[in-house]
Amino acid sequence: MAIFNYAARELTAKIVYYGPGLSGKTTSIQHIHSRISPKNRGKLVSLATETDRTLFFDFFPVDFGRVGGFRVKFNFYTVPGQVFYNTTRKLVLKGADGVVFVADSQPGMMEQNLESLENLKENLKAHGIDWETVPFVIQYNKRDLPGALPVEEMRRHLNPRGVPDFATTATTGEGVMEAMKTICRMVLEDIQRKQRRGAGRPATAKPASAKPVSDDRAGSPAEPSAAAKVEDIREVQSRAARKAAEAETPGVERTLVVPVQGAGPTSVQVAIPLELEIQEGVEAVQLQVHIRVEYLTGGGGEVRLREATAQQTPSAAPEKRGLLARLFGRG
Repeated sequence: MAIFNYAARELTAKIVYYGPGLSGKTTSIQHIHSRISPKNRGKLVSLATETDRTLFFDFFPVDFGRVGGFRVKFNFYTVPGQVFYNTTRKLVLKGADGVVFVADSQPGMMEQNLESLENLKENLKAHGIDWETVPFVIQYNKRDLPGALPVEEMRRHLNPRGVPDFATTATTGEGVMEAMKTICRMVLEDIQRKQRRGAGRPATAKPASAKPVSDDRAGSPAEPSAAAKVEDIREVQSRAARKAAEAETPGVERTLVVPVQGAGPTSVQVAIPLELEIQEGVEAVQLQVHIRVEYLTGGGGEVRLREATAQQTPSAAPEKRGLLARLFGRG
């Protein structure tokens, strides 16, 4: 599941590329890595055999910048395609927020595609991830090879959920970035739904309908966009005020002696220093000042005050949006 770092104001999500051996998983993330600015991407780490088959996994992080003041990062992984590395597959899949299934379009690979898809369902279930709701897209890869199966036939076998799917050629990058942008958008929307309904509660929204693709290449979907604002800052402030009213209000007393000379009108200005420690998550500070005046006199004199008690609410601190507003707000 996505990791929230409140101190650093970061959200880190995990996307796993899954599929049979040599279907193009590593080539896909290599293309993605090459298309992202070096200042926003981490090093691509791969552990492959002499035949260029992934032995353990490929990995690289991407920093997508700030969304509403909250830094969003994605970690991209691939799993080994060979069946006898299933333990590694399961390990890499743990905590996935979204999955890209890379299918091989060659006619003789349909059985391996189906086997890998069933293996994916089993491993998701082992981690308590709902196959029916997890953000999921499909790449029908190797569309450039002669005799590639028709997209409609592959969709009929491999896309029972009707998720977005793309005809891709990882070696040239056709459709790969579009699939990546779509899965990132779906992951952010899924995180939003889970935050709305409460942590740990499964989402019940219907999956996104499949996007039509041509037999040669996929169309370009819209760029990922920030979702609607989840919680208004006024609601956060109102809730904080109610909690503060229920709790015992801390008090600080200051005693000052102000000397005056002579009778007649006198204007007195007093500066009272206050030290406040503001912790993470505080949206605003409300300060109440009560003034009690006592006077000392050597005879029968008196002091008349125009106002004996004053209450002041200073200007609110610069608006600090709640966690979801930072991530999914209007920015």
